[in-house]
Amino acid sequence: MSSDWSARRERGNSLWIAFMRLSALRGGRRLARLCLYPAVAWFLLFTRREQRGIREFLDRALPRPPRWRDVARNYWNFAAVTLDRTYLLAGRTNQLDIRIHKPEPLLDLHSQGRGAILLGAHVGSFFAMRALARQRVGLDIHILFYPEHNARITRAFAALDPDLASRCIPLGSPDVLMQLGGLIEKGSFVAALADRVTPADNHVLDLPFLGKPARFATGVMQAALVLGCPVLFYAGIYRGGNRYDLYLEQLSAGKRVARADRTEAVNQLTREYVACLERYARDAPDNWFNFYDYWAH
Repeated sequence: MSSDWSARRERGNSLWIAFMRLSALRGGRRLARLCLYPAVAWFLLFTRREQRGIREFLDRALPRPPRWRDVARNYWNFAAVTLDRTYLLAGRTNQLDIRIHKPEPLLDLHSQGRGAILLGAHVGSFFAMRALARQRVGLDIHILFYPEHNARITRAFAALDPDLASRCIPLGSPDVLMQLGGLIEKGSFVAALADRVTPADNHVLDLPFLGKPARFATGVMQAALVLGCPVLFYAGIYRGGNRYDLYLEQLSAGKRVARADRTEAVNQLTREYVACLERYARDAPDNWFNFYDYWAH
């Protein structure tokens, strides 16, 4: 089933993660990027199942059959984005060229003192958006996340930015809706990656994605409509080198929806999210970091 990503063993050795972090902060970005070559080679040699998932995605996203170098590029970009997360969390954004396109939906809400839910995906870099929004705009951003997945690398990055741990809200906690409501009411922004489904997700919708139905969890969409808060789609696309392009699109202005109309409103909001996800997946297929069979049920 498509939610098998949550049950897979975490990839990555703790010593290797620590070595990469030390190389990045002490040796500089150019030296640290040399260490990505053996990491990418390891993934190409020992992750056959993940490569099948990448190839299936690329076969749908590209206008031609995927080649070996297309798979390698996805792995390289994933490794590069993970490395750059070190600089983003350490506050060294001067190492990167981050450009935001049409930021008005975010800036308008911030100027009005309104919070919102930010919906992203495992496409490109969320932390590029977080760093830019915090350091240049001054947004208060919290994160909805699955604490069980990628625990080693999450701990390593939390050590770089101790404030990160205090701003993470575990999905599945009984008071998550209350926490969301309190944060958004005081003008904070809550970010979530809404492109994966876990066995714990009770509300799921099948929608066409790149020509075949895929499953999408709708819990965050339901929360947004219950709270009556704005919803923005975001994507931080890695363009190679040190360049990131950030994009924002408004999905909902934040009107409350009556209970009787909520199911259709949730479905429509999810469809709009999936349409944005498909557009950016086609625009930057080498930024797709869901390394499993995305369409399996």
